[in-house]
Amino acid sequence: MRTVIYARYSSQLQNARSIEDQIAVCRERADREGWTIVEVYTDYAISGAAGIEGAQRPGLNAMMARVEAGGVDQVLTESTDRVARHQGDAFAIRERLQFVGARLFTLMDGEVDDITGTIKGLMDARFRKDLGARIKRGQRGTIKQGRAPAGIAYGYRRANRLDERGELVRGLREIDEDQAEIVRRIFREYADGRAPQAIAKALNAEGITPPRGTTWRQTTILGDRQRQNGMLNNRVYAGVLVHNRTSKVVNPTTRKTIIRPNPESEWIEQAAPDLRIVDDALWQRVQAIRAEGAGVHRTYQRRPKHLLSGLGRCGVCGGGWIRRTGEYWACGRHHDGAGCTNNRTIKNDNYERQVLEHLQHQLLAPELVAEYVREYHREHARLAGEGQRERASIERRHAEAKRKVDRLVEAIAAGGAEFAEIRDVLAKARADRDAFASQLAGIDAVPVIALHPTIADDYRRQVQALQDALNGNPAAQLEAVPRLRALIDHVVLTPKEAGRGVDVHVVGRIEEAIGLAGHTATTLQKRA
Repeated sequence: MRTVIYARYSSQLQNARSIEDQIAVCRERADREGWTIVEVYTDYAISGAAGIEGAQRPGLNAMMARVEAGGVDQVLTESTDRVARHQGDAFAIRERLQFVGARLFTLMDGEVDDITGTIKGLMDARFRKDLGARIKRGQRGTIKQGRAPAGIAYGYRRANRLDERGELVRGLREIDEDQAEIVRRIFREYADGRAPQAIAKALNAEGITPPRGTTWRQTTILGDRQRQNGMLNNRVYAGVLVHNRTSKVVNPTTRKTIIRPNPESEWIEQAAPDLRIVDDALWQRVQAIRAEGAGVHRTYQRRPKHLLSGLGRCGVCGGGWIRRTGEYWACGRHHDGAGCTNNRTIKNDNYERQVLEHLQHQLLAPELVAEYVREYHREHARLAGEGQRERASIERRHAEAKRKVDRLVEAIAAGGAEFAEIRDVLAKARADRDAFASQLAGIDAVPVIALHPTIADDYRRQVQALQDALNGNPAAQLEAVPRLRALIDHVVLTPKEAGRGVDVHVVGRIEEAIGLAGHTATTLQKRA
């Protein structure tokens, strides 16, 4: 009987020896039966549900072409699941073999007829789905134990260890400080207004190794908000492990796997404070910026061409002020014939000079700072009071979790490690203990500001350093422009009551100003 052998192993197994073993046992059977082996066909690391076209399973497709060309009596394989793990594919293959007068013969079931093929096809397909469900169940258990079920994110390295029974505990991670500093840098620069493309370009220029591939890319940093990938979306940097963000579904026509985002209600989260790289304040700043751009394509999130682009408002009609011609700014509505009577213009260098002077001399006037500090401390007192009311409850629960951990450790030392339930409860107790400790640290971390009398002078020097940076090299400008813009809410330009020109009034953001006053200008001065 003229025979072709088919062997396959799936991408999940990742065991190339499986192919050789399958072929060997098939040859042994053919030798005992006296069958003539015409050809051997294989598919390496391809799922049994990948499809039967040439691009999907080239080995199977070539085998079917050979059988259909004639001169073959049977296909010999180890089992039906080697041929297909998809009911439709299994039926189509048997039907095509029967049409040319060939049969399917497996070492496990012998000749596969319609009844055997139907039952086995159903079982093979079901096994594949059950396997996926078991993998997902195992991953959920892993995440609940504070272990990572997937790959290693940039900023971390493996920290696998042996448990009390000497068995390897996988999925443990620890912070790689060298990479973690790059993560913090990316978050800081993005929060300061630097574009992901510019960040990636600078990292490539400095020769810093990216998470994968050969170069840093904008998408590596920015990612996709819907799928929650990319560094700026990765919650592990904020000390939270997240699982089940996406699902894999197979297109029934192409058999290609498609990644679909799951609703956030289906995500599985686990606190992992020991994996936090980015502090909460910086994380929240970045997410707020990301939220502002949600739903806006990257093409329309480009940086402003000029320092004051989009900030000017007409004091007559409330419309925006635009760069009309050359060096002059004017009311956009008046320019477009929309009925505004404000026909005044202002030259760019005069416009920028007046705004910068206001930032230096008016934004941190003593009376404004005093009112801000009073309001800040009132709010802080309220938050501190709420935190202290919760402290007693959290401290009690933290102490209970610590005692529980101690009792479970003693139980394991006394031989309880043989029981998986004890290890699971211990992992949960440790996670609770760490979570409560993190909450207590958060209460203690509510800041109190004490503004030094020289803060206004410090702030003016900072603004001057930023202004100087505008005239420096391009790298300094990239950082100076967004930081200056962050100090401004909007600028109102109103026709002067007497004479020509406009009055320029800057509405600033005092929180940003105070934050800037506490920030060193050394970096900008060096770059400039």
